[in-house]
Amino acid sequence: MDNQELNLNEMEEVTGGAAGSPNPLPAKAGCDCYKILGGDNLTKIAAKFNTTIDYLMYLNKDIITNKNFIRAGFYMYVPKA
Repeated sequence: MDNQELNLNEMEEVTGGAAGSPNPLPAKAGCDCYKILGGDNLTKIAAKFNTTIDYLMYLNKDIITNKNFIRAGFYMYVPKA
């Protein structure tokens, strides 16, 4: 596996960022990281960030492989607020 690839099991272990703040995913231009909450689904997250499920899937193509399955506590990319 390439060092820049992440899977859902590894994402919580990645830390760093400015002043020790958690940065669970590598920086991605035009994106923020979002921690998936209990009860979230891609429809709710897309509405919250004024985007589409298809765009969320595009941003997270290496992280989310099934749009019907995301796990609370893990991180994903969302469009910058």
